[in-house]
Amino acid sequence: MPLPAGTRSWHAPLAVVAVLVSACAPAEEAVGEVAVVTHVVDGDTIRVDLDGAEVPVRLLNLDAPEKDGPYTEAECLGDEATAFLAELLPAGTEVRLESDVEPTDRFGRRLAGVYLADVLVNAEVARAGLGVPVLVRPNERFHDAVVAAHDEARAASRGLHDPANGC
Repeated sequence: MPLPAGTRSWHAPLAVVAVLVSACAPAEEAVGEVAVVTHVVDGDTIRVDLDGAEVPVRLLNLDAPEKDGPYTEAECLGDEATAFLAELLPAGTEVRLESDVEPTDRFGRRLAGVYLADVLVNAEVARAGLGVPVLVRPNERFHDAVVAAHDEARAASRGLHDPANGC
């Protein structure tokens, strides 16, 4: 096919090369540790099997209401937040844990962004309106994603933001 007047013949091959190079470039590898969920403790804490040890994991940059328990009284939608997370991460679910600056909290829980495939679970709890952003510096890696998800829930009046729930 003849090229339009004034067009250099190398333009089309370069465009094809650029597309091929970008398609063949290695995808950015996810960094983190693979673990298997053993139990959902509440709306922002899970237990996982990590290299043969059961480890408590606190979802970073998220605070979910407390469920009714031996040491806590139920807060508005606390049981629902726990049920939501348990449905999202049933026992046996493989997750990826990504850390931030401080790897553990004062209770010895692992602090992490928890990923189900490429979905940040921390943000999904907030998106459902069942948790709010929390920032405890220096751990702020997942904060922006949780804030954006929380803003989405508030705009849609989901969960804690639904006036019908009375929270």
